[in-house]
Amino acid sequence: MKNQLLSRLRYFLSGIVFLLVLLAGCQSAEEKLQDHLANPKTGDVYVVSYQPAGSTKPSYFYYQLVRFTTDSAHFHPARREVPAADISLEKEPDLFNPDAIKSFSRQELREFTQAQQGDAYKILLTTIRRE
Repeated sequence: MKNQLLSRLRYFLSGIVFLLVLLAGCQSAEEKLQDHLANPKTGDVYVVSYQPAGSTKPSYFYYQLVRFTTDSAHFHPARREVPAADISLEKEPDLFNPDAIKSFSRQELREFTQAQQGDAYKILLTTIRRE
């Protein structure tokens, strides 16, 4: 009886430890976005949603970070908009235009994380993909 109780207790405690480790490893999408903004890496893909005029569904545009400084970030923009925020970049090898550079200040990027009053297109930086 005592061995059975100890066995159940070990099982219970190992489950608690696993759950705590899992929760500690989880980071909210907002925390991850803010962390990636604060610590950019070349190759990060910024996913921007917007709502085209006359549409009720969002469209997405991707930007790939190619260079950053203390006050700005420089991107290769996508050649076209995409239908979803989670398309496979491996299936889109020519998505980014290496001949074009689009630059934003770090302040502008932070502002893109919040909806701006009066923005008819509802532009929003939804996620930063780091692969």
